[in-house]
Amino acid sequence: MKTFDNEWILEAFAGRPTFFTKRMFGGLAAYLHDRQMLVLVEPTKTGRWKWHGVLVGTTHEHHASIRAEFPTLAPHGFLRKWLYIDSADRKFESTMEAVAHRI
Repeated sequence: MKTFDNEWILEAFAGRPTFFTKRMFGGLAAYLHDRQMLVLVEPTKTGRWKWHGVLVGTTHEHHASIRAEFPTLAPHGFLRKWLYIDSADRKFESTMEAVAHRI
């Protein structure tokens, strides 16, 4: 089974009884408390997706408050209701550590 470069982010959820993962969009979705929280995304072999980073599951109404705390997250260019950070961002690791712990 494929592993993802950024699976280390999910260590923050390890041991939580409601935590599970599921394949989605060619990525790996993380669920907690029966809600999808994150999707780790990497370019697909078919070239359909070229993203490499993390999608944060949210709705438009929460963008402002989340971005106030985590300004490196931005609406994804294609999936506009999701916030996204590219793994090439210089603040990727620190942002995702903080996001995972906040979740």
